[in-house]
Amino acid sequence: MELVKNKASGKSFIVLDDYEDTNLLLITPEGKVKRLDRHLFGSQIAVDAKKQQLNLNLTKTQMDKYVEYTNDTDY
Repeated sequence: MELVKNKASGKSFIVLDDYEDTNLLLITPEGKVKRLDRHLFGSQIAVDAKKQQLNLNLTKTQMDKYVEYTNDTDY
């Protein structure tokens, strides 16, 4: 799983897809899937989906949506 942090809010977003270096398809902390400009976020970081929630403050709603998109039920 890859994450980015919003520069303004500091919240973590899950990256679903990286479009052409300008946009990212993300899962917001509210569990919505949105395409947003890359410049709004810091660098992408890879994390272990099983351990991420403890250190990066992802919401249950985000993780539920991640499972829905990836069928990764091992988190």
